[in-house]
Amino acid sequence: MAAKCIANVLNVLCAPGWGIVHRVSGHWHTDSLGAAFLAASLSWTGWFVGLAMLGALRRAAAGIPRSRARAVPASSSRRRFLFDGTLGLGCASTLAVGADATLVEPWDLRVTRYDVPIAGLPASLVGLKLVQLSDTHLGPRIPASFIRDVVTQTLALKPDIVLLTGDYVHDGPRWIEPAARLFEPLVAPGRVVVGVLGNHDWWAGGRRMADALTRIGVRMIDNARCFYDPRSRSLVNDANESHEECLCLAGLGDLKEDHVDFDAALSGVPESMPRLVLAHRPDTAELPELHAPRPPRIDLMLCGHTHGGQVRLPIVGTPMVPSRYGSKYAAGLVQGPACRVLISRGVGMSILPLRFGVPPEIVEITLTRAPAAPNNPA
Repeated sequence: MAAKCIANVLNVLCAPGWGIVHRVSGHWHTDSLGAAFLAASLSWTGWFVGLAMLGALRRAAAGIPRSRARAVPASSSRRRFLFDGTLGLGCASTLAVGADATLVEPWDLRVTRYDVPIAGLPASLVGLKLVQLSDTHLGPRIPASFIRDVVTQTLALKPDIVLLTGDYVHDGPRWIEPAARLFEPLVAPGRVVVGVLGNHDWWAGGRRMADALTRIGVRMIDNARCFYDPRSRSLVNDANESHEECLCLAGLGDLKEDHVDFDAALSGVPESMPRLVLAHRPDTAELPELHAPRPPRIDLMLCGHTHGGQVRLPIVGTPMVPSRYGSKYAAGLVQGPACRVLISRGVGMSILPLRFGVPPEIVEITLTRAPAAPNNPA
């Protein structure tokens, strides 16, 4: 963990170079030693040039002569003191914020709890506890030790069902098997664990990631569904086999790296059956199928991907959210065009190894029965 924190600080300092590499090539190349060397070289060259320019600016602002043979006027000393004090205060503030964003907040794991009312929820499902884990991103940003702590805290919540909403690895196929093994404790007691893939999983090898998770007992439901039977506390495959009080757990493929098939996920499910849908990207909630006059019933869509924007600034808010709809789908429980959407802030980090104002989270959901709508007078 200490090594990862130090590495993340260095990665932040190299962020300008990575931005240039991405801008030129269109890819982050996080597994490329050559790209890392180029990004580090560009960044450190920029920092040294910046320091040299800052020194020149300091001399110019203070009126310090270039020749040491000339005496420094008293007014120059005062201006230098004011310049150095302002610069020192700015540097100290920046270092404090940077230390919090790289060394403290990324590891300040929270549990966020939601009670989700569902119309017509069977009595056997009232109080059902689900836990959502998203965006663990095992790899150069996030150590396995942190994900093991996340899994331990998840088990302490004693969920009935664990929902995994993608991005288990950061980049590269070598992380696939280690990432899958980290989730084994969730499945070992016979608990129901279902999941879908995220875009980073597809970049590493989507089929391999799905197979690795399936081998340890996770039910992968990309463009598929299964049914939770509260009597046996297990999954059944077919709505015809399932009890009328079952819960439908459906999944959709990643919006960009896979395809989204609402029919494969929801067709044939009894209309009266409550449905939870897993989709890695929250923008899935804005697809045309959910803007239709009669969209498919979805009681709650669970997503990740946005990481809450990773940075939330006072007044400004969340400046960068990987969504076409801006901060609407940054994090939390929001209303989409056809259903409620619950977006996890996630566990890990992606492009920049920092979090500020957006700590990582485990999401705990308790299902409740929505109050019946009042009858309209005739």
